[in-house]
Amino acid sequence: MKLPYLVILSFCLYAISGCFTVRSNKGFSYSKLSPAEYAAVLKDSSNYYLVDVRTAKEYKRSHLAGAVNFSYLNFHIGRDVDSLNRNKLVLVYCQTCHRSPLAARKMKNMGFRKVLDLKGGYQKWTGYRPN
Repeated sequence: MKLPYLVILSFCLYAISGCFTVRSNKGFSYSKLSPAEYAAVLKDSSNYYLVDVRTAKEYKRSHLAGAVNFSYLNFHIGRDVDSLNRNKLVLVYCQTCHRSPLAARKMKNMGFRKVLDLKGGYQKWTGYRPN
C-alpha cells in the first residue's frame, strides 16, 4: 500500500525540482552567476537588457540601476519582453532566484538566445560587497 504513495511523492519531488531547471541547448544559453560575476558583466558590457522580474512593489522599494521591471507574478513578462531583441544578452533577477529561472524558461520558449541569472537573487546582491 505504501509503494503507490512513494511513487507519487517521488514524482512530485521530481516535478517540483524541474520547475527551477533551465537547460541550455544549441540555440539557448542559461547560466546562474554569483553576485561578483554578475557585477563584472554589468561593468564590462552595456549591450544587454537588465530585467527585474519581481513585483512592482519590490522593484519600487529598491532595484539595480538601469533595470526594467517585468513582473513574473503579474504575468507581464511575456507581453513586456515581446518587443525585445531575442539575440541580445538578458540579465535577469528576482528576490531569491526562484522566479527568475521560470522567467528565463519562458524567455527560452520565446526564442531568446542567452540569459544570465543572478544566483541567490537580489537578496544576495544587497549583501554583496566588491573587493
